Amino acid sequence: MTTKSTSKDLLNEKIKQLELQQANQVTEIKSSYADLLESLQPAKIVGSAMKNVIATPGLKSTFIDTIISAGAGILGKKIIAKKSGNIFRQIAGLATQFLVTNMVRNKIPDLKNRKNGESVMDEE
Repeated sequence: MTTKSTSKDLLNEKIKQLELQQANQVTEIKSSYADLLESLQPAKIVGSAMKNVIATPGLKSTFIDTIISAGAGILGKKIIAKKSGNIFRQIAGLATQFLVTNMVRNKIPDLKNRKNGESVMDEE
């Protein structure tokens, strides 16, 4: 009878251990779920994306270059199209904006190289 009693006690002990393990796992899952929900909040996602973007090397320079070229393009459009209601003048203004923006954007690296003492011939 002692072997049955011992086996029964061992079985009960094992059941208690498994129940405790299950309770711990449920607690961990709930904690992980709460962390997941918090990390999926829109503000957290946007904040994380912004940190990644800000950490990108050369972003500040690229951003400034883009602003300068876009500004030049818009200025070119304003000069050509003005406040005209003429569709052809508006199309010409948009084309000018596109061309000036791309031209300025492509010339900025050359200007930076000249500022740093490098010539365009050095790159070729």
